[in-house]
Parts: sequence; C-alpha cells; structure tokens
Amino acid sequence: HVMRTGQSPLPESFDMRQDDGDGLIKALDVLRNLPDSKEWKRCHGCDHFMVSGRIGMDFKKMGGILSNKGTKGLLPPQKWQNVTFLSIEGDSPSTKSYPFFTGIPYPGHIHPASLSSLNHLRKLISIRRKQHMISFVGMPMRKRAVAIDQCQKMPDSTCVFMPCNRKADSLCKTHGAVTVLEVYANSAFCYEPHGDSPTRQGYFDAISVGCIPVVPDTKSFDGYGLHIYDATKFTLIASDINEAVEKINELGKEGYARMFQNLLEALPHLVYAHQDTGFDDAISIMMKGIDCKAKKRQNMIFGASNYSAVDAVKLPIYC
Repeated sequence: HVMRTGQSPLPESFDMRQDDGDGLIKALDVLRNLPDSKEWKRCHGCDHFMVSGRIGMDFKKMGGILSNKGTKGLLPPQKWQNVTFLSIEGDSPSTKSYPFFTGIPYPGHIHPASLSSLNHLRKLISIRRKQHMISFVGMPMRKRAVAIDQCQKMPDSTCVFMPCNRKADSLCKTHGAVTVLEVYANSAFCYEPHGDSPTRQGYFDAISVGCIPVVPDTKSFDGYGLHIYDATKFTLIASDINEAVEKINELGKEGYARMFQNLLEALPHLVYAHQDTGFDDAISIMMKGIDCKAKKRQNMIFGASNYSAVDAVKLPIYC
C-alpha cells in the first residue's frame, strides 16, 4: 500500500493531502478496514508495508491521524505494529516514537535500464576528470553562511559554490537538475549539510554521478538501514568546508581511490532502475529487506521450529 503525501498519486496509492473530501474519506476507509482483511490476518500485517512519498517527520506531523495512544488513531499500534513503514528519510535507529520509519533512497535522476548501462555509467564516472576538489550546491541560508564563505574564499579548483534557490533566474530553475549533476560530476567531493531534515536529496544525487558526499554527522545516513550498511566507507564526515578540505588532503590519492571504489560498489543499491535489470537496485533491496523482515516476524508469530505452519516462514538465502 503506497501512501503519497503531496505527490501525484499512482493508481494503487492515494494522496493524504488531496482536496477531494469524498476521495480522502474513501482512502482512509481503506486503511481502517485493512486489519480486518484475510490477507492481513495471515500474520497480523507483518507482510504489509506502507511507503510515504515525503519524509517520515512530515507524516508524523499530520495531526491526530496516527495517534500512539488508545485505538482511535488511523494506525493504532495495537493493529499496525507489525507493518513496515518506509519513507524517503528514515528515523534514527534510536528513535522510540511510533511509527518507526525505515529510510529508502531519495528518487534521483539516474535510472539504469540494464546491467550493461549500469556498468557503462560506472565506467564514465570513473574516467571523469574532476575539476573541483569539493563543491557545494544549495540554497543560501543563515546556518550555511560560514560554509559558503569558506568555499567562496577558495579557488574554484579547491571549492566551488553554486547557489540554488527559488528565484526565476537561479541556475537550478533555468537549467534544472542537469546543471546540479554537472557540478557534482565535476567534483571529487560534494558538501551535503543538513537542510529541513538531516538528509538531502543531493546526498544520493552526488553518489549517482561519482561524487563522494561530505556530511556533518552520521544523522545524514543512519536512517537507511536497508540500503546502507557502512556509509563511512564512501562518505566523509566534516563539520564545514575547511575541515573537509583538511581531511581530503589527509586522505591522499590512495585514500580517495579507496572511498571512490566503495562508492562505485554502493551505487547500484541507491539508484532506481527502469525495470528488473539483473542487479539489485533500490527497489530490489527494499523488497528483499521487507521480505526478510516479514519472514522473521512469521517465525516469532508461529514459532521458530514450527515451519509446517507456514511454508514461507523459511528464510531466503539473501536474509
């Protein structure tokens, strides 16, 4: 079941912010009635999942829709605690609030159509000549003033800053994502500070074109447990541009080459392919992760040794 909150709804989804009152009521009824379906009762919702088209934080702000107290909420934990909740920005592993959202990569602009096209992409970004040590693309904000000032005081070969705002003459407006991706592709490292939430789409865009992301702390990636196991292998942590440049210089050519190779290995799992392509893209990783989680919950519900109760309770090899 796909919940889209603010994007164009798909046939199998519904928009929680649509203006059509009757349509919204009908959509909410679908959710309320799900726990009564025979499919749900098979394992108390453990093989169901919900995807939010916005960050989990926005979903939780939607008034009393969720309600973690009592049974009056739309998704009372008494019935929905076994469901897997997914959003483009997940909760930190230490989060205790309900529901707990597991992050899935932000949909980007690179969509390999086959394994050969993926390999071609990796070859292209491997031979790309980097014009900048580090780049910073983003909207000028007060909390980013220090980083922007640091970058602008450096030569372009070291750091380049491209302002990206809502003004009509902004390069991001006039040329779109192509301009941003071009800057990323020409940079060895891409500075991706926190915005309205810890993770920026730029984190994944940078990786998709071969730019090692630089983030202020682990909050930028620790909510993506299904897709990212050890982001520090291909992500540099630095509080600002000056510290980033210092750490990059300390890395040297061998350190950079090692991180870049790790990035190439992680890339397939963080992009969305056009279709089933012969490699595990973001969707494949997501579905396998959900499947493993469901199978393990079935073990808990039916008993780890009682495999005769449900044949599918046996864990697949990829778990």
